[in-house]
Amino acid sequence: MENLNRGSAPKPHQSKAHIPDTFDSSNPYKLNHFLFQCRLFFYANPLQFSTNEEKINFAITYLSSVTQDWFKVALQQEDLGYTPTWLSTWHLFVDELQVHFGLSNPVGDAANLIDNLHMKPGDKIAMYNVEFI
Repeated sequence: MENLNRGSAPKPHQSKAHIPDTFDSSNPYKLNHFLFQCRLFFYANPLQFSTNEEKINFAITYLSSVTQDWFKVALQQEDLGYTPTWLSTWHLFVDELQVHFGLSNPVGDAANLIDNLHMKPGDKIAMYNVEFI
């Protein structure tokens, strides 16, 4: 006779996705990579991150240095009765990060990179496509 485990519910699938590297704002070029790593972790663990608030709280724990201090001060405003709008919407949280800690002129930086773009012998076009997406 087959041994069926009827009394227990199946365990939700827990991904072994890589957690994001911390972001400390010392290199604004790393912000997009940090956000990409967060999104990958969210997609790999959808049951754990079903709300915007869960995503935001998770991401804040992987901020450090001045970046985390800035959000700490903003969160302390909640104690005074002010709830920042970015605290409940992932896209607004991302906008907040990009405004304060991202590239100051992303269009100009991209234009400069394109102006100075050249392929070296042995380079693949795919490398350049990925770099400018």
